[in-house]
Amino acid sequence: MNIKFILFLLFSSYLLTGCFYHSQAKSPKESAVLRMEKALIMGSAESPDSVLQRVRQLELKRVVRDVVVLESFPVQIHLKAPQAVINELNSMSRVKH
Repeated sequence: MNIKFILFLLFSSYLLTGCFYHSQAKSPKESAVLRMEKALIMGSAESPDSVLQRVRQLELKRVVRDVVVLESFPVQIHLKAPQAVINELNSMSRVKH
């Protein structure tokens, strides 16, 4: 085989491999958004439940997923969401003001 042809094949495979890995790489911000954590969120003592309403809004926007609501008082909500969303839900008020 010709040395130029071999070098061409090696260089081509190198370029294709680099393009593949580049297309698979995610930015740090994108990776953080995709990292979903399991959580148990307690509902509020309000009626209607403000925490449950917020979870339903986030579910429609596909920010949270795998939502399971246990009918207890207050409700218990099992879900998967980014940590920032879990923190938001946990910081919501649970009692009427």
